[in-house]
Amino acid sequence: NHRWAFFPSVSAGWRVSQEPWWNVNPNFMNNLKIRASYGALGNANGLGNYQYMQTLGVSTSSFLINGVKQRYVSSPSPLPEDLTWETAATYDAGLDMGFLNNRLTFTGDVYARKTTDMIVAGPTVPAVFGASSPKGNYADMSTYGFELSLEWKDSFQLGGKPFNYSIKGTL
Repeated sequence: NHRWAFFPSVSAGWRVSQEPWWNVNPNFMNNLKIRASYGALGNANGLGNYQYMQTLGVSTSSFLINGVKQRYVSSPSPLPEDLTWETAATYDAGLDMGFLNNRLTFTGDVYARKTTDMIVAGPTVPAVFGASSPKGNYADMSTYGFELSLEWKDSFQLGGKPFNYSIKGTL
């Protein structure tokens, strides 16, 4: 009943260093940018084809009748009541800084990701039920973290030609 869904996203950034009132020495700090974003993403990869609808399985038995293996139809597996998309919503805030004509740059991000309605196996059913537990939207998960990056880029003359190099560390 939920074959389509809406997964919005939005982001914004403000390059503070390009404001007319910015008066920090440009040879020292020449870039400052503040960023924020939100995005939602849908996923239904936890399901196989047509697992959202009941289908009859046709199989071949190992028993022979008149030298021919017989085919039979099995009853459909149960379905969850209201299957829908997994939704992963991510919030991010970041800061970009450049120093010494962008030879030294820093990037920092903090994020939170909340995945809801994850598609996993359902509660265990008794063996006399005759089928396995249906997959459904039974789990949620949260992830929180940060990412930091510091990079030095420079160049010098080597043999009369420019030699460019960079060193970067990421955590």
